[in-house]
Amino acid sequence: MSIRFPLKPIAAALLVGLAASGPLYAERAIQEEISISPGRQITPVDEATISSSAVKVLRHIADARGALQGDKPDTAKAKAQLNQSEILMDVIQAALPTTQVKDRIWVAKKHLEYENTQEVLPDLIPIYSSLQELVDYVPAAKAKAHLDDAKQALEEGDKEKAAERLQAVDDALLYVEADLPLSSTRHLVEQARDALDKNDAKAADLALAAAEDNVVFVSLSFQSPLTQAKAALYRARQDLEFGEKAFAKSDLNAAVRHLERAAQSSDTIAREAAADLVSEVRDLHSAIDTEGKDLTAQLESAWHRTKAMSERSAEYISTGWQRMRAEGVAKKDLIEAKTQLAYARIDRYYAHDDAAAKVELAEAKGYLDAAAKRMTAKQKGEVQNLLSLVANLENKLNAGNLSQSDLTAFHHAESSLAALIQQI
Repeated sequence: MSIRFPLKPIAAALLVGLAASGPLYAERAIQEEISISPGRQITPVDEATISSSAVKVLRHIADARGALQGDKPDTAKAKAQLNQSEILMDVIQAALPTTQVKDRIWVAKKHLEYENTQEVLPDLIPIYSSLQELVDYVPAAKAKAHLDDAKQALEEGDKEKAAERLQAVDDALLYVEADLPLSSTRHLVEQARDALDKNDAKAADLALAAAEDNVVFVSLSFQSPLTQAKAALYRARQDLEFGEKAFAKSDLNAAVRHLERAAQSSDTIAREAAADLVSEVRDLHSAIDTEGKDLTAQLESAWHRTKAMSERSAEYISTGWQRMRAEGVAKKDLIEAKTQLAYARIDRYYAHDDAAAKVELAEAKGYLDAAAKRMTAKQKGEVQNLLSLVANLENKLNAGNLSQSDLTAFHHAESSLAALIQQI
């Protein structure tokens, strides 16, 4: 019996740089809701609601600012508008792809307080299932590894370790979900509300201006070509695992179509990377019938490379090109450093191309060094630590001493960079 893992239509709210577009106003009532029940997929209708709600958040922030202008600011009206924006942010939050996982982790941890470990083990099943749904879209491998540790702890009757590992699953999702920028905007709104409570309309307006000028909510609907290509390659990997060559070919054809779209990007780096991947995936399609010995490794490499480009694209979306050009050069350098570091890991451990990995580690160091020159003393110290880690990996690779155990160092550097990118 063939086993297929269908693409899950998940949507996430991201903060995106407010480009040259003007305000967009949705027609539907403000009280729109999304009814999310366990196991129910988010539909295109939900995605449209998320997008509509997201745009309305910006509208209410703009209305709140308008109420604060002039000699007699209307703080009551401004607060009312902020209340509406917070309601809509709750709607978006409920639909984030990681929210369901976090809720299920909370349930398992709560059960640990009064159930024995054997009775909590079944709570892990829906968590594993939810992580499986996420894997096409966000890097969930680290979270799954922590969940495996939690399972082992439960089997051994170790409640304390199980609770600790479940928390680690939650933490591992922190920097791969879209609610970090959502939380950032919540913070700006709370700042404005605090200022209004102190009758400081000017400070409130400044806080809201920071949100309005730099960000706008949109729904990233996972119809973006890189995300779709990544999902298709992931399914192709699973198809081959189950011996389904016809399905694998179909999924590789889909990956090629999505990568061809990505190759039309205005972003030079993304365009060139996608074009290279088109050729690589086509070769994989041809190799399925001949069953080349490195087929699985090559498919793994293509998936990881597409995943790295997809994450790079998401970072740029969440930061916003306008803000990048104005004041975010350091963040741009960190994003490129993270991408090059991911490429080096992929080429070393999946493509087995040490020459390419050496070039990419050198590129990562160059971007980190450039970023450090534009940062605060504290941030510079974090980047210097990352530079030392990357330099150590580079030295080991040049000496031929880079082993499988060093893969952990790559993952640590990438996750540290992801956290730093979100902070600055």
